[in-house]
Amino acid sequence: MKTIWLVGASEGIGRALAIELGKDENNFLILSARSEERLAELSTQIQSKNQSIVLDVSDNSSVAKAWESIKSTGNAVDTIIYCAGYYKPMSSKNIDIQEIEKMIDVNLSGAIRVLKKPIPEFINKKAGHIVLIGSIAGYRGLPNSIGYGASKSGLIHFGENLRCELAQYGIKVQVINPGFVKTRLTDLNNFSMPSIISAEDAAKYILKAMNRNSFESRFPFAFANTLKLISKLPYQLYFKMLGSLLRDRL
Repeated sequence: MKTIWLVGASEGIGRALAIELGKDENNFLILSARSEERLAELSTQIQSKNQSIVLDVSDNSSVAKAWESIKSTGNAVDTIIYCAGYYKPMSSKNIDIQEIEKMIDVNLSGAIRVLKKPIPEFINKKAGHIVLIGSIAGYRGLPNSIGYGASKSGLIHFGENLRCELAQYGIKVQVINPGFVKTRLTDLNNFSMPSIISAEDAAKYILKAMNRNSFESRFPFAFANTLKLISKLPYQLYFKMLGSLLRDRL
């Protein structure tokens, strides 16, 4: 049986992913999020064995307490999926420092807080699987993405750091970058979102990516690969092509 700790399980992509992972009865899921009520309700929809542990990724003591709870049950975690996220659409016209700090704290610092606990254990046993749910918004600068794009870019960089250092111990590190996914957070957007997909479809993409050996995956493929390609261009061409791609969509 594989023990999977899914952080950010109560809403959106995380919730859909928990249900998808729960279809495999060989999985034991540890579900974490801030809302005990939402976790309890989600647990009833999971087919496989599971455990709920309340966790606030922005609180060091909460992270430590959650890890101690996992250790006390005797479950050795095989896979950690960091899917906790916060998003507020923001342009340079309406910069909100508190919202930016929250995005960075949840999307980036929270991942570091959580992974600090199990990484030494993974190294000792020379095994483990780390999955970071990023965003194609982390590739290069995009409009209406101040704060969020920076936090996801940092998360991708953090994943690269881990991949460089942990591969020698047989630890698999992956960054999976979704495009637009319909959730309560993307419902905040007031612009057209190309190739938007459901959280359920996103969960299926993520599960397929987790079963591959590639470090970085992205979806939906046409839009995400287009953005990935133009993100490699020199700045002058990048800004020109991005303007053409997003024209009349913002």
